[in-house]
Amino acid sequence: MKFILSILLLNILLFANQKPDNCINCHKNTTKIDNYHPYEDFGCASCHGGNKDALSKENAHKNIVLNPSRLEHASMFCGKCHQEIINRVDKSIMNNMHGVLDVLKYQFKETKTIEQTTGINYLKHKPTSEQSLAEDHFSKLCAACHINQDEKIFNKKYHTPRGGGCVDCHRVEDKEILSIENNILNLKHPKLSTKIPSSNCLKCHNRSNRIGLSYFGKFESEGYGTPYKEGNLTHKIDKGRYYYDLPADIHHTSTKMDCIDCHTEKGVMGDGKHHAHMEDSVDISCKDCHSPTFKPTEQFGLAGMLIALNENMPYPKEIAITKKMNSPLYNVQKEDDNITFYRKKDGKAFNMSEMSDAPYHTSKNHERLDCTACHSSWIPSCYGCHEVYFKNGKQYDWIKHKKTKGKWVELRSYLRYESPALAIGYNKKIMPTAPGCQVITTIYDKNITDEGFHSFAYAAWDPHTTQKHSRTCVDCHFNPQTIGLGAGNLNIKDNNLTFEPYYKSEESGLPINYPIDSLVSKDGVQFQSFSRNQARGFNKKEVNKIVEAYKCIICHNKWDDKIYKNFKQSKIEFYNKKTSCSLEIIEQ
Repeated sequence: MKFILSILLLNILLFANQKPDNCINCHKNTTKIDNYHPYEDFGCASCHGGNKDALSKENAHKNIVLNPSRLEHASMFCGKCHQEIINRVDKSIMNNMHGVLDVLKYQFKETKTIEQTTGINYLKHKPTSEQSLAEDHFSKLCAACHINQDEKIFNKKYHTPRGGGCVDCHRVEDKEILSIENNILNLKHPKLSTKIPSSNCLKCHNRSNRIGLSYFGKFESEGYGTPYKEGNLTHKIDKGRYYYDLPADIHHTSTKMDCIDCHTEKGVMGDGKHHAHMEDSVDISCKDCHSPTFKPTEQFGLAGMLIALNENMPYPKEIAITKKMNSPLYNVQKEDDNITFYRKKDGKAFNMSEMSDAPYHTSKNHERLDCTACHSSWIPSCYGCHEVYFKNGKQYDWIKHKKTKGKWVELRSYLRYESPALAIGYNKKIMPTAPGCQVITTIYDKNITDEGFHSFAYAAWDPHTTQKHSRTCVDCHFNPQTIGLGAGNLNIKDNNLTFEPYYKSEESGLPINYPIDSLVSKDGVQFQSFSRNQARGFNKKEVNKIVEAYKCIICHNKWDDKIYKNFKQSKIEFYNKKTSCSLEIIEQ
């Protein structure tokens, strides 16, 4: 461990100045950035540019760069030590957001398939007059979450520290002037850290599938502002957005884990490849920790480096690795037969619970299930997002950084939390799904309705509402919402399914002839689309197979029941009237 720490410091000092630059004369009382960028060695100019040999403020500040971590500057400054990471970040979805744009164009019916673009870089060079409706929507609503957003503009408009490149994630304390004495500026330099707090992630990950809110047990409500206590609206997300308290994810309630405790640096900052969608770049899976594969720590130089940077955890013999990208999970460690999870922010140790070999995990009946299908307790569902577009209006474009022609207004009124509907997800496994999203667009030209369209879609994801206990067998096998039919009454009569939905779309004036919360019919006809080629709702055979198991679950509702040891054979014996169950039914 000491050897790795020494190598780390040596590499840093190779790029540090051999003597402090003249900037220190005025900034000598500046607080430190962290333990690995000591300005006594680095000086100021090695990161910020300017003229380090100047004797006046005017000359010293020529060509200075206030934020060297913005991606257009990062290669020149941060790249002296971190160029490989910068190259990966440059291609990542967090930087260019191409996955969001490409899916939006598909859902707006502008492309027949999901065609890959370069996202924000693509729109930077495209004249506003040539942008499609989806591209305009993306530029004015979605692109605000771009990690390289101009934070000065964002702060002035929303007073929220978002954007700025690398510091969008790694800044944990903002700057402030402490005092000015004898022309010496006592400055509190922004503090950087690899121990990224979840609050940094929530700056952006609180819309779309809302996983940042769900993880902490917050469900975005309709906007009534309740509960109302002591004359104030207490449950505010931000201006105009409110939440209810629901069960938080067990990883938060039991160990107060932050996002970085699961998500790897490759999964977040990219692996250098141009992935089409977020799930393609995400590295972590449940089994990486709960059914881990271990390798000697010494095989991973990055692991030793990250342990040294963390400073709060031991250097182990073995660490877990991800099965997808072989990334080191340096906080999941093995010593002899003991597996320990270390929380990154403070190094607190927890015993790691391993996945059991109980029948509900090993049965062939469940081999297609993703872990999230059973262990997700609820999912936020936002139905019928009404997008109103005014052709002659003007709105701020987050890519062009100016107001351009065309204005969007988002309206919502049907938000629910519920047991997740299940479907075949992007990984070809059965996993939670919800609207993602249902667009009903009205377009106005000179305040007269000109045209419009609707595009209803579902998406599968991990809602980040994991619990140790699973959903009940009945909830999966005879809940019409789980099967994808929507809310309503599901019945079986003479082996035929009947379903009466609660929601009547046509009676509500919607331009569809199926319930707004229905993905498929009882016969497996899919009403709404998916933005992934391999994702879909259950077909008729799958719906019938799911419900068929319910007939047994009514009585045999425990997984240690002997009929589940060989369920296929149990069904054969039942239908051949060789079981006590079938005899009782016959007698009745």
